[in-house]
Amino acid sequence: MDLRGVNVKVLALAGITIAVAVGTKLVDCGLLSIIFLKDRRKAMKVGIGMISRGEVGLIVVATGASAGVLSTNLFSTRVIMVAVSTIITPVWLKLAYRKDPPPEPAVLVEKRGS
Repeated sequence: MDLRGVNVKVLALAGITIAVAVGTKLVDCGLLSIIFLKDRRKAMKVGIGMISRGEVGLIVVATGASAGVLSTNLFSTRVIMVAVSTIITPVWLKLAYRKDPPPEPAVLVEKRGS
């Protein structure tokens, strides 16, 4: 990646974009999950898991840039957002699951024929 296009404006816009991207995923997915799961902690984990905006986001951004629709600043902003969201998701999920008790070991029950 050519970092010459990254400047203060790009970093500021990337920060805002990241905050909006993370916030909307947490709120939208988290609220919908809480309706079905009835558990705030589980719903938060669903919201965190949905934050990542990896390869699909990069494909859309690359297509827009190659078509001349996105400026260099917008392209750089979106690439930074995709990279940051992809990196923070597994780290945040690990922290969220750290608070859970370890799962019960599975017990295998054999069913004998009658």
